This record gives sequence, C-alpha cells and structure tokens, in this order.
Amino acid sequence: MRIVCLALTLLAAPLLAATFPVRAGDTGRYLVDRTGAPFFIHGDAAWSLLVALDAGGAERYLEDRRRRGYTALLVNLIEHEFAPAAPRNRNGDAPFLTPGDFAAPNEAYFRHADAILRSAEKKGILVFLFPCYFGYIGGSEGFWKELNAAGAEKAYAYGKFVGARYRDFKNIVWVHGGDYSPPEDSAGVRYALEIQRGIAEAAPGKLHTYHGRRSTTALDHTSFAPRLQLNGVYTGDELGGKNTSPAEPYTMSLRAYERPAFLPHFLIEGRYESVAGSKFAGDYTAERHRLRRQHYWAVLSGAAGHFFGNYPVWPFGAGWDGAKGIDSPGNRDMGFLREVFTSRAWQSLVPDTGHRTVTAGYGAFGATGYVTAGRAAGGELAMAYVPHTGKGARTLTVDLGQFAGPVRAQWFNPADGSYSPAARSPLSNSGSHDFVTPGGNGSGTDDWVLILERPRP
Repeated sequence: MRIVCLALTLLAAPLLAATFPVRAGDTGRYLVDRTGAPFFIHGDAAWSLLVALDAGGAERYLEDRRRRGYTALLVNLIEHEFAPAAPRNRNGDAPFLTPGDFAAPNEAYFRHADAILRSAEKKGILVFLFPCYFGYIGGSEGFWKELNAAGAEKAYAYGKFVGARYRDFKNIVWVHGGDYSPPEDSAGVRYALEIQRGIAEAAPGKLHTYHGRRSTTALDHTSFAPRLQLNGVYTGDELGGKNTSPAEPYTMSLRAYERPAFLPHFLIEGRYESVAGSKFAGDYTAERHRLRRQHYWAVLSGAAGHFFGNYPVWPFGAGWDGAKGIDSPGNRDMGFLREVFTSRAWQSLVPDTGHRTVTAGYGAFGATGYVTAGRAAGGELAMAYVPHTGKGARTLTVDLGQFAGPVRAQWFNPADGSYSPAARSPLSNSGSHDFVTPGGNGSGTDDWVLILERPRP
C-alpha cells in the first residue's frame, strides 16, 4: 500500500516559523533557532527580489515560499544587472545617489529593501544577503569594478551603514563575494574585507559566509575564512566549456564535512532548473532527476540544508509566478525533500562514508550512481538516496545490526512524496538484509530514498 503526500498537503502544512536569530547547534554541524530547535536550510534563489518586484509582488512571492515551507532565500541587497532597470528597483530608486558611489546610499532604495526583508523575518524566512555581489568573474553582473574604485574608506563606511541598518533584523546572514574568486591579495578583496569589517563592527553576532567561483567552498577563500561562521558549498556547472564533475554535490559536501576545523555547511548553489543552454535542454526528465540528485546527495553528505534555483524565479522574469516558476515540478520535488527530512531527526545523521550501514550496492565513489547514506549514532534512523542509473532495479545490502531495535523499512518516492513499505518490514536488528528498489517512480526515472527507523506507534 502506498501512502501519498500530495503537493497540496505540503502547501497546507508548512514548517513552524523559526524564532530568530539562528546559531550553530551543539555539534557544530547544523543551525538551531533561538529556542534550540534544529533549523533546516531549505532555500530558494531569489537574487533579484529587492529590485525586480514591487511591494505587492514581493509579498506574493514571500507568502508562496512561506506556505511551501521554504526557510531561506539567497538575495542581492544591491543588484547590478538582472532587473528591468538595474541597479534601480521597481520604484525607480537607485541604491546610490551617485552611480556606483558606496558613500552615497539612497534612503528610498533601502527603505524599499527594509520592508521586504522585514516581511521575510515575520514569515520565518532567513535571508542570505549579499551586500556587494562581485559578479561572474568580476564582470558586468556585479559591483566588482565599482568596489575597486571605491577604496578602503568608502567600503568600510558602506559596511558600517548596512550593518547598522540591519543590525536589529534577526533573519540576516551576510554573504560576501559572489561568483568570483579574485586573487586573495587584490585590492578588491581588501576592500570587500572592509565591507565585512564594517558590518561586523556595526552588527556583532551576525553570521557570515562567502560565495566564490563554482567548485569552491567558502572556507577555500583564505582571506575571508577566519571571519566566517558558515561554510557554503558551490558546485560546478554543465553549460559547456570545462564541465566539472556532476558528482560534486556529494564529493564537495563530504570534503566540507571532513575538514578538521569544520563549520556548519550547506549547498549554497548548484545547478538550476530550466536554464537556457543546459545540456539537459529538451530532456526535462533527466534535468528533474539531476536536481533531486544534487540536493539529496548534499544533505545526506552532512549538509545543514540547501538552496534550490529556478529560472525564471531568480531574476523574476516573465512567468516567474507560474507553472515553470514558483510552481515548477522541481519546486514541488524540493517540497517532498523538505518533508522527508524535517519530519525526522535529520540533524542526527552522520555520513556513512565507511559503509558500515549500507555495506554493498552503493556503487563507485565519484560516479553519478553513487548512493549517499546517513545514520544516526543512536541507531534509531538511517536514510539512503539511490540515484537513477538507467540500468533497472538496484539492490542495497544493509547491516541491520547497526540499529538499536526493530527496523521499520520504507521507500520514499522523491518525485511524488509517497511512501511504500519495504518487503518484510518491520525487520529485526540483526544480520544483513537486501533491499531492492521498487522500480519506476512515475517521473520517468527510478531514484528512491530508503528510510530505516524505529517503528512508530
């Protein structure tokens, strides 16, 4: 018998709103809110939110994301290129009274931003906010050129300005850099460090992270690393040129997890849904599986959460509020991911890198068919994501002796949110047992999540 959790059910039952601010939990592996409740970063890329939408549009977007259980957004405080009249907002206000002059902030612009950020806070949404997005390789997408022209004094003053302005907003995490990893000793990096210093002095206690080029983590950027409290993982691209490994979401996540001096880490950005030019163009079945795969891989490799990205949502272009935008299949799949993790003690899972729990059938490390798994140290929960390979059913061998008592075994369908009991469940906690994936999941692929846990009353 299959129990279906429909998308409408997820819309009707969002997570309880977090009580901000957030901080690292006791293990240093995840975030908790002010009450100590684990905070799962279930994020959406909303880069141009503050400039592309008017107040009504922004409120509509935020309420949709609240209802769907999103807990975090990725947003540019100032946007250089991706909006109808960037860097001006929808009201026609530029961020600076003199173009590119960080010493001349425009009150009207920031007042509009204030209202949207405050609404997000009321809805329990954490905003990962870029004070000065560099732009892809320092080009026209961001403010790298203007930052280099600003100098240290203006950069520091701007940092103090935005830090003081948002000091009392409890839902802000500051993100530095942006799609670029310039030389660590460059003038632009020195000035960006002044922005960070100004923010930290004006608003002590805020969390900071960094976003460089693809295939890097925040802590790879040595100039910023000592100032950071969160480690973001930014995986590679598949749009041509030198394609990076599609397996990066788990290989990079595990690298972040296994650092001796680790911080809570999360998937800050991966590959987006419906991007023009993708090698998956015209094959949405494969793209949708790729999207699910990267996010389940990251979380089951120790990440404290993830950010999903969709085009046209992130620039809020034509159709952002329709079936290919906020209501896309990829967005609905992310809702199922949120449900399956947050309805359990996801924060207790430790990556099964030694294959003590899933002992066979996991595939080759570094390959796209590799099974990532996590197990709670107390033996009450284990989860494993089994990607689609196109080769039919897969068999996982599990050591049931790793569990503290009888084991309820289920298959979770990441494409529709349904559960199916595994054969012979519940099982005793002794010996090895083979689990065979149930077949197609209704989306044209056969990826599944195996859940092993204590029987529920």
